[in-house]
Amino acid sequence: MSAPRRCIGPGNTPIARLNRAIALRYVAGTDAALRQVVALADDLDGYHLWHATYADLLLEVGEREQARAAELRALELTHNPAEQSLLKRRLAAD
Repeated sequence: MSAPRRCIGPGNTPIARLNRAIALRYVAGTDAALRQVVALADDLDGYHLWHATYADLLLEVGEREQARAAELRALELTHNPAEQSLLKRRLAAD
């Protein structure tokens, strides 16, 4: 497999890189995706979907406490009732 293509311009925003990390999960595995997501922490700390993605990846590698903290942070950041409901269900399942 070749290295991921580096984009210059609007396709290289932190959210675009988060989306590529999510796709990377299915191509290269959870650990590779987690490394990419962690690299975006400073840029996306205030973005609820970064925290939700981070939590999901952490759960896959067995880091339950960290995952719960990330889900709680995502819940704090979102104002969307559907997202709040999903996050609350995920938290209750722990």
